[in-house]
Amino acid sequence: MGSQTSESLVHRLAGPSTGKAGLAKDQTEINRIIAEASKGSRFYENEKRKDKVLTERIEKLLRRRDEVTKGVDLANVERAADKIIADLEVHRDLSQYIVHVDMDAFYASVELLRDPSLAGKPFAVGGMSMLSTASYDARKFGVRSGMPGFIAKKLCPDLIMVNHHFDQYMDVSRKIMDIFREYDPNMFTAGCDEGYLNVTEYCRTHDVDVAQCVQKMRDRVREEMDLTVSAGIAPNMMLAKNKPNGQFHLEFDADIIRGFMRDLPIRKIPGIGRVTERLLDSIGIKACGDVYAHRAVLLLMDKEFGMQSLFSAYLGIGSNVVEPWARGERKSIGAERTFNPLKDEIEILRKLEEVAEELEDDMAGKGWAGRTVTLKFKRSTYEVCTRSKAMNHWVARKDDLFNIGKELLMPEFPLSLRLIGLRVTKLKDLREDEKKGIKRFFEPTGADSTDSGKRRRTSGGVGNGDDQLFFNGGPEETTNLFQLDAATLTGNDGKTEQSCPVCSRTLMTDNRGLNEHIDFCLSRDAIRAARSSAGVR
Repeated sequence: MGSQTSESLVHRLAGPSTGKAGLAKDQTEINRIIAEASKGSRFYENEKRKDKVLTERIEKLLRRRDEVTKGVDLANVERAADKIIADLEVHRDLSQYIVHVDMDAFYASVELLRDPSLAGKPFAVGGMSMLSTASYDARKFGVRSGMPGFIAKKLCPDLIMVNHHFDQYMDVSRKIMDIFREYDPNMFTAGCDEGYLNVTEYCRTHDVDVAQCVQKMRDRVREEMDLTVSAGIAPNMMLAKNKPNGQFHLEFDADIIRGFMRDLPIRKIPGIGRVTERLLDSIGIKACGDVYAHRAVLLLMDKEFGMQSLFSAYLGIGSNVVEPWARGERKSIGAERTFNPLKDEIEILRKLEEVAEELEDDMAGKGWAGRTVTLKFKRSTYEVCTRSKAMNHWVARKDDLFNIGKELLMPEFPLSLRLIGLRVTKLKDLREDEKKGIKRFFEPTGADSTDSGKRRRTSGGVGNGDDQLFFNGGPEETTNLFQLDAATLTGNDGKTEQSCPVCSRTLMTDNRGLNEHIDFCLSRDAIRAARSSAGVR
């Protein structure tokens, strides 16, 4: 067991990105260097601890396997599994052209546009604690994302470390995604550098072959953005994602698809990480083709492994429903910072404040508030800890986020940290309320004119048809429309002193009034845009 444990630890130390493009196919020597360079570090000790826990979990899993298979007629179980597999096969759909697009070394490629002098040199984006990506010249040495910087330097002493420039990455990402959406307006963005498209309708209406369509799309990104993108074409999202670099078109044939899946490493299946990979490996499943050989055990241990998902992976069957990410599906929003280990309390709190400010900007920009705040921190030993606090009001402001994070962190001192982050859950979608708030401000109020609102016929504007709503008598006073607070929007009954989590104002209002005030605070940009479109200055 000792050598086996050592082998699993070496594999773990190699990191999660061993399948990245540009890396050597045989990484045995690179992994050995990583393991040797890691020895004695806190990173090594933390990974060793995790590996031990996983090894114990595997031993328990194998005992469970022996229990459920003891005295069982496995041939009968295999026949039951075959029936499930046959039923899945009946539902195979080869009618849709699904494309997975993935920018090549995106952060590194954008950095090359910023600084062309980096061309041909090994460089990585990130810091000594952790790398976000590496250039292809650095990957030749084994440097890759998710790797501590000190390990990367051991592999490549001449490695150049480049700081992140997230604003530029996001700006470039938006422009690229706009190109993709011309081919599928309902594309699903899986991150700033990748997404899924269904180009079936585009190919039909433009009478173009799917391979030509995708090639044209990639050419446009290269010509307009000076960046390269890889693309996989297949009948479903799971198959499209599993592509080599460049452009790959998997034939829409069930036999060919099953053959493609046979030798595909099980780790390549979306949702299977390093832990599940090793659990499956312990029962003999390394590639998708191995699923069939062990189908009886998987059926008997469905609770442990999720049999149907693995059977679908073996067949190469997956979802071909591509649609935009739904806001209602979002469960959390967060921000975090990685840095060289810090011990000083003031410096750590300064990092926490930076995270709180970043999270406030993100929440305001995307229209979210939440009730539960979770602090995440990584000790210098690489141990990750979390602490949470549920609130009885909506949280979105930097001061609130910082104060809650500080309250959760202070009992932990003294400590040495290399990462700190905040995440907000139990979310409220403020954009939905924003729409209601804007509608409330701009909808006509009725036929009767009053001092607080008059409808006038205009040549155009905000409202239904040609009706534009003005407050306090006319367009010259319309600015009052954008200065309403909760006291204006609610009556005088049932008011209490309440604080707005967005603007910090203390209001005498009821719950409905407070919510409307919050909606208003977070809808100012939209209201300004509405004013502009109406010609209001």
